[in-house]
Amino acid sequence: MEKDSEPLERESVGSESTVAFRPCFISLIDEFDKPLLVYVPGQDEQEVNEVLKYNVFSNMSLDYFDSPLFDWVSLESQPTVKLFFQLEGVAVFGMLIKPTGLKIVIGFPQESYDSEVHEQEIREIFQRVKKIYLRVKLNPFANLSSGGSTSREEIVQKLEAKFNAEF
Repeated sequence: MEKDSEPLERESVGSESTVAFRPCFISLIDEFDKPLLVYVPGQDEQEVNEVLKYNVFSNMSLDYFDSPLFDWVSLESQPTVKLFFQLEGVAVFGMLIKPTGLKIVIGFPQESYDSEVHEQEIREIFQRVKKIYLRVKLNPFANLSSGGSTSREEIVQKLEAKFNAEF
């Protein structure tokens, strides 16, 4: 049985060589459980069923954030990345940033988390997404309107542009 997934590529970051993972989707959800963005990189963006599936996975993740089964006690400087579920070939992970209430949900191909090296890569991708969000949200030079929805739309557009460049 052939797999349709692409082989993992090696990329050099400084003097380190790391495996480059490509997430299936990245979802950012605000403290009021409203999705800011469900980003689907590359070719999956064209497939309507895939986009719909990732939106459903993002909504399902909200139940995991609220579940008493998941202990979110962690250092504020080191939010914990947790595996929520595996469904239809996608392993869905989540991170809660307590001070802001931001929820980051990222889906990876299911085979991408089966070793400690891959787990470290997944944590690093979460940190990159968190940094991108903070840079967009807290950029003092960004011309974000003071209005609620316009500012939110501008943030989403800037996030999409940054995610396109990164992933």
